[in-house]
Amino acid sequence: MNLSIKFSALVILQLLAIRTLADEPPRLDVPVTDQGAPLTFITYGDTRFTQRDGVANAMARRALVARMASENPAAIFIGGDLVYEGSSPEDYETYKNETTAWSQAKIPIFPALGNHEFQGCDKDLSPCLENWWRAAAPSGVRSFRWYYVTVGPKVLVLVLDSDSSLKSGSEQRSWFEQQITHTGSRVEFVLIVLHYPPVRDPIFPRAKDEKEIARYLSKHTRSLHARIVVVGSHIHNYERFRRDDSTYLVSGGGGAKPVPVLRLFGELSKLDTAVNFHYIRFRLESGFLQGTMVRFDPNRPGETAWTESDRFEVQAKDSLPPR
Repeated sequence: MNLSIKFSALVILQLLAIRTLADEPPRLDVPVTDQGAPLTFITYGDTRFTQRDGVANAMARRALVARMASENPAAIFIGGDLVYEGSSPEDYETYKNETTAWSQAKIPIFPALGNHEFQGCDKDLSPCLENWWRAAAPSGVRSFRWYYVTVGPKVLVLVLDSDSSLKSGSEQRSWFEQQITHTGSRVEFVLIVLHYPPVRDPIFPRAKDEKEIARYLSKHTRSLHARIVVVGSHIHNYERFRRDDSTYLVSGGGGAKPVPVLRLFGELSKLDTAVNFHYIRFRLESGFLQGTMVRFDPNRPGETAWTESDRFEVQAKDSLPPR
């Protein structure tokens, strides 16, 4: 092989490497100034921002937004169905107008794609994706449908797309496995945020490939360095499960029309309320990730509308012995 051929081959390899890096979803960082202080962040889903009647409780939705802003979290993660109809710029404008408290407080927002992000785009998904990238997705995510976020040095959040394949060998699944097995030694917790919950009340049928995440974790969780917490939405209620050393949450109480659940088959919260508008506050301190379900009752006045109806705790694998 002569010198020119070697040089050409080297250039091609370098270009392929650059393209591979460019084709990778971005890593977004939420800096934490005081790494010794408690870290608070929030997850929830199914807000359905819209002006349409009958598809969401706008009063509950706005109350949750205001309450979350008052907590001043490091970040807010939304598990999909941010708007009611993804083809509607007006719905995204409603989202923007109703969350001015978040933007004024400069709280980073990280949404996942849900099925309603594609509503109205049955034949061509491009207009819906363009709306999401333009009005909701964080800067740098354009052209990608999944991505990851570090919240300080100890929390990694993988934001997945439930409507893209999660089967073994798929592009998203390969990316997911690469991230979760190479977290770095300082990461204590990995949160997986997606729309369709991999573990939920079995009266609700499977939607796409979300069960693939549970199958993978059932085989690999114990060999991973970090603890795993999975937060799905889609079901307009709250549920909590423990499977194969991982915590699974359903958090779909962001405002969408409520759906009752049975709370059987190992559901741990045992809530006795059928309607559960809520968000989940996570607080990381000294190797313990504390989760609190903050519930809003639109039928009660003032502060009596707010309760902390479920609490749980996940301990980092390399932290001190259990309390």
